Amino acid sequence: MVAKKSSLRPRLRMMGPGKVAGDASGIRTIHVASRILVALAQYRDPVRVTDLARELGMTMPTVSRHLSTWRELGFVDKPEGQETYRLGTMLFTLGQAAAEQNTHVSVAYPFLTELREQVKETTVFTTRFQDHGIVLACLDSGRPTTIIMRPGSIVKLPYSPTARVLWAFAHGDGALLEETARRLDYSEQPRFTAEAFKRKVRSALANFYDYEVEVRRDGLGGIACPVFEHTNEVVATVGLMLPSNAISNPPPAALVQSLKDCAARISAALGSTAWRREMR
Repeated sequence: MVAKKSSLRPRLRMMGPGKVAGDASGIRTIHVASRILVALAQYRDPVRVTDLARELGMTMPTVSRHLSTWRELGFVDKPEGQETYRLGTMLFTLGQAAAEQNTHVSVAYPFLTELREQVKETTVFTTRFQDHGIVLACLDSGRPTTIIMRPGSIVKLPYSPTARVLWAFAHGDGALLEETARRLDYSEQPRFTAEAFKRKVRSALANFYDYEVEVRRDGLGGIACPVFEHTNEVVATVGLMLPSNAISNPPPAALVQSLKDCAARISAALGSTAWRREMR
């Protein structure tokens, strides 16, 4: 049975001035539906229901039901004659509008452009998404062979330096670091352990940047620095994506300094003083 459009909205009842209680089942439905959209966004080509169900640990009927609803609403497309799904044009339209409305991106863009022109490497602006990061803007290096990361792409712990920087400056070094290090999945790179993750987080906090010579065994590395807003809370990162053979261990000091200068200038433009100590 295909869910009705209204089934994606929790039923609400008023609980007095300014108080609202939500239908728990409706809220769970929204969480499940959003997880499916986020997973779908990680595929370049249309994907089968079986693959999504396997990745999310859900049943095929559950995934199929939500996809049918998203398709009715225009958020998902189903190519003609195929049993696969992809994100729809409605999401593209909303994504464009969200990028235009995002103050952080509009403030950061001139600084990102200047950094890209200076270092001639792909420059990425990423914001927090749960415990991970979601790319808001990507300026390619301009070289004949370049690296591109699509806006909307999600970068995840534990391997992404961008995700680690966002996590580090949001949560710090404490009990949550120990807990997070224990629960993360290190199966992709067995040599990268919980202890390595904790060292990386602590180093990021001490040095205001993180890096990885090779993030996912694909010949690509990355460097990232935190961006803060007026409350001095981390809201984003400025990062560089470049071939692994272009990153030493540690990365070139001049490259790191250019990245730090950019992150500090964006943070200052957002009203933050968080970079003052580091830049001194």
